[in-house]
Amino acid sequence: MIFYSKSNQAFYDDTIHATLPNDALEISSEQHAALLVGQSNGQVIMPGKDGKPVLAEQPPCPSGTWDGEQWHIDPECAARLKAAQQEEVWERIKAKRYDNLRYGVYVKSAGKWFHTDDNSRTQYIALAVMPRLPEKLAWKTMDNSFVNMTKALLGELMEQMLIDEQADFANAERHKAAMLQAEHPLEYDYSDGWTANFDEQPAAELEEADK
Repeated sequence: MIFYSKSNQAFYDDTIHATLPNDALEISSEQHAALLVGQSNGQVIMPGKDGKPVLAEQPPCPSGTWDGEQWHIDPECAARLKAAQQEEVWERIKAKRYDNLRYGVYVKSAGKWFHTDDNSRTQYIALAVMPRLPEKLAWKTMDNSFVNMTKALLGELMEQMLIDEQADFANAERHKAAMLQAEHPLEYDYSDGWTANFDEQPAAELEEADK
């Protein structure tokens, strides 16, 4: 039979150990195996309130204390952890902002979505500095159709890109401010308020919304 000692935080097998600690409690072989699996996956084995072993996450701080059900940490450690979580979520928000702006821009006059990945942005800048564009410049849109790129269309496209960037920048800052006030930063939902992109809202739907 397998036993667990809360005071020693150790297991004992009565076929191996001749004597057992006074607080040794019997557990099943299945429980013992499950505890070892959890430990191998990064958890720690700790004594529960009834003295029997339970699996717990790693202590968030070296100074953490275990009460049989959960870890308790001091205010200084809690502040460090929260600041690290806030920084992590802020990086996620910025990544969301960056990615969102690279899934297309909708140009009303053309009724089309245009690519806004980094390569496309570089091409738009190159076109913008050209004194004039070829009379017939077929440009592929995100639905795989082609339109004739003109200076006027390019100007509208780049203006809308700037408008979207400013809107998403403001939305990211809004989410940052709200996240910094959240009790649990890692659980903060920053999914709303971003500009529409090609994957989320086809042009026909956007046109309908503008009517």
